[in-house]
Amino acid sequence: MLLLETKKLEKWFGVRKLFSDINFNIYSGDRIALIGRNGTGKTTMINIILGKDRDFSGEVNSKTNIGYLPQYYSYTAEQTVEEFMTEETYNYGEFLKLMKKFDFEVDFLDRKIANCSGGEQTKLQLIRLLSSQKVELLILDEPTNHLDLETRDWLASFINDFNGAVLTVSHDRHFLDRTITKVWELEQNKLQTYNGNYSDYKEQKEIMLQRQYKEYEEYQAEKNRLKNRKRKQQQFVQKTDGKGKRTDSFWHVTKGSDRRKGRFAKRVKSLESQIEKLDQKDKPFENRKINPDFERKEIASQIIVEAKAIRKIFADLCLFKNMNFKIEKDSKIALMGPNGSGKSVLLKIILEKINIDSGKLLKSSQLKIGYFSQKIENLNLDNSILEELRLKNPDKDQEIIRTFLGSMLFEGRDVFKKIKDLSIGERVRAAFAVLLLGKFNLLLLDEPLNHLDIESREIIEKALKNYNGAFVVVSHNRYFIEEIAQEIWQLKEGNLEVFPGSYNQYQKLKKGEYKSGEDLDQEIVKMKKAELYAKLEEAAESEKEEIINDLEALTDK
Repeated sequence: MLLLETKKLEKWFGVRKLFSDINFNIYSGDRIALIGRNGTGKTTMINIILGKDRDFSGEVNSKTNIGYLPQYYSYTAEQTVEEFMTEETYNYGEFLKLMKKFDFEVDFLDRKIANCSGGEQTKLQLIRLLSSQKVELLILDEPTNHLDLETRDWLASFINDFNGAVLTVSHDRHFLDRTITKVWELEQNKLQTYNGNYSDYKEQKEIMLQRQYKEYEEYQAEKNRLKNRKRKQQQFVQKTDGKGKRTDSFWHVTKGSDRRKGRFAKRVKSLESQIEKLDQKDKPFENRKINPDFERKEIASQIIVEAKAIRKIFADLCLFKNMNFKIEKDSKIALMGPNGSGKSVLLKIILEKINIDSGKLLKSSQLKIGYFSQKIENLNLDNSILEELRLKNPDKDQEIIRTFLGSMLFEGRDVFKKIKDLSIGERVRAAFAVLLLGKFNLLLLDEPLNHLDIESREIIEKALKNYNGAFVVVSHNRYFIEEIAQEIWQLKEGNLEVFPGSYNQYQKLKKGEYKSGEDLDQEIVKMKKAELYAKLEEAAESEKEEIINDLEALTDK
């Protein structure tokens, strides 16, 4: 059943065309991802569908009730869950039924919504939507931001079971692979459609780009061949002219003209016609990419941070009890756990922004920590991006700084934007540019991917995979964790479980797929060897000896 149709949508911001000639239909049962770089018009497209933006040309015909889950929604600090759910006219009986279905007890209605976790707030917002009316088209804007893994799994199951259509704006690739069957990509003012999940889209787009490059190269080769033939014929015409210069006879063949000259001129005209009739192929569009690399301050110690029996109590809550861990100079750690388990607190303890109640925290004297917080606290809002980077890195010349900004997708006059005028996604990229230049040997990153488009996430992934120092990353993004982590820390109920392998290996362990600890050890050694061989291929001569030594040490195990 057709739920929504659009015809020839076009939207301008001043002199800038955001998109044009957009046509699409949404049918019952559709599971669609709307993707694209930040700034391509995804939010604007949603606002047009919802009727919030009427300053456009084209048609939007909605044939159903639409439910919209925004990234942010407002509530008062003292508002209870029940007050939040009933502040408009809702079906009270229906939302009580949904509360039970979504695993909420009745006494949860008295809790202040400000004290609910991000996952609980997302569930409550969905209940409020679904209890108000029969929703057949659900639009979700970045629904996984601030959700832990358990709630993401729940939301994926909810979407798959939903009896209607779902349009999702999301940059979570693992989540999209689980929930969608179509991808709509906004790029270069147009909407390109692909069938399948996100991984299918990536494969299809790569094949399409390769085909377009081949067609473009064939077009250029044929065009150059015809131009060369035309140039030779022009030279023959000039030779027959007798004066070595072009005359009217070059362009026109008149009665009584020299026969040879006329014949060559006709060939020139024919070749010009063939060039004009060639099916023009434009060079395929690809966003400019610069591979970023973190600078690193060398450190001699193998163990750079060590915690011994640390304990932290807030009021009557013991958050950590007798916690022990070590961070080595090349550790690549993903810190995981449910919301509220203390992940951000643990990072701040390492930073010494929060004091421990007992135990010891030992750190190398050469340690220099770079910190990325969810609140992006390390930027001066009154500076331009370029000013901020120059002030924090007085030893770097402007060309180097602008290269690093380019790697974070700030190009041209973008670098002169005031930080206070940036979108949240742009501020995240600016904060990462600070980390790229900072010469840190330990990075503590608290939910670094929120608010970033997929391309920006891939840039950060690549930088972290190439980083020679240590990092601890708090994230609920499975795809990201699998790409960058070589050690998993699982935080739950005050205890820290340390697993020395990838997230995929950790999952296998939890499912009981390893026959013994020895099987696991062998797979971890194999993974580390593969990584070292990859580094060896790209390493400078001065770095190769150390990598070879590391390989030999692994072989001896």
